[in-house]
Amino acid sequence: MTSAPLASPRPPPPIGVGIAGYGLAGRVFHATLVEHTPGLRLRAVFSRTAERRAQAAREHGGITLHHSYEALLDDSQVDLVVVATPHHTHEALVVQAAEAGKHVVVDKIMCLTVAEGERMIEAARRAGVLFSVFQNRRWDSDYLTVRAVLQSGMLGQPFVVESAVTSFGPSPGYRNPTSDRPRGWRTYAEFGGGPMRDWGAHLFDQAVQLAGPYPVSVYADLQYRRDWDVETAGTAWLRYPPGAGEREGLRYSIETGSISALPKPRWLIRGSEGAYLQYGRDGQEAALHRGEVGPRLMDAEHAPRVVRYLEGQVRDVAVEQVSGNYLAYYENVAAAVRGEAALAVEPAGVLESIRLLTEALDSAACGEVIGLRPPAAGLETSQVALPGSDL
Repeated sequence: MTSAPLASPRPPPPIGVGIAGYGLAGRVFHATLVEHTPGLRLRAVFSRTAERRAQAAREHGGITLHHSYEALLDDSQVDLVVVATPHHTHEALVVQAAEAGKHVVVDKIMCLTVAEGERMIEAARRAGVLFSVFQNRRWDSDYLTVRAVLQSGMLGQPFVVESAVTSFGPSPGYRNPTSDRPRGWRTYAEFGGGPMRDWGAHLFDQAVQLAGPYPVSVYADLQYRRDWDVETAGTAWLRYPPGAGEREGLRYSIETGSISALPKPRWLIRGSEGAYLQYGRDGQEAALHRGEVGPRLMDAEHAPRVVRYLEGQVRDVAVEQVSGNYLAYYENVAAAVRGEAALAVEPAGVLESIRLLTEALDSAACGEVIGLRPPAAGLETSQVALPGSDL
């Protein structure tokens, strides 16, 4: 007598996703990545505008279109809500989704103040739902390569890290009008606009990951070259404490803005044993506009250059690039919702970068260096320790 073969276990049902907002973030990033992530299923889109609802219907057949956020939250097919709306709306929409029992992903910038972020985190904790922030640029090829080089010790003790995203003239997101306004919402302070918040949400987050959340001081300067109430360009400087055996600590600068007809390097790092130079940004965003998803290295013209002091001379040395992959973010979210993995982007860690960013904005407003308190004894941090540091 032969026994019947065991049936293969059924895969869990897909996690239904509803997206609030169908602009650049909701359409190009979130909808595309969700549709390419195993275990997730795009079920619904909410947008206030009929034009964008129609666009979502054309691009994603079979989804439900909602005219209100409340309807999206009432949709029984939606388990996970993605908030991809203007910055100033994030707190209220995340809290509302959590109270409705939905898991939540919020696009960057997480929030405009630390207090907002704390309320968002507490709402998710009370409701017992997953809450994460779309810090997709932790999966940029350029950032991952920088992290690997620093961790390898190839540059020795890092002295200065310069991280910049610069351009010339407003980007499309700044030019596109919003309702009856002549420009995009990112050009208005009331909506949380400005390049230091927009790109700075990524660059400060990367600084926390690389160097830690506890510099001893921050100083920032913003330039206003247009008749807008958000800056045209800005730079922030973070000064870190020395590590064990060091006389000086790391200096870390962050620059954003649209005054550079010749772009600055994306990364320029100087250390005791060499230097790292790289121009250009990760190509995944451009690829998503073309409908291309998946791991990518930097384009050949944007490959990094590393020099080291060897045998009495400064010489170029080979550096292996690390592939970027935005899909990894949503793959982790899906696994975390199913209880199969820890969440890769915890909001409490992102809130550390919000704290530094808001301190930088305060510094720019008052024109003074702001000293920062050290962490409380025993407080855990989430940064990647650099060689030679005691963080």
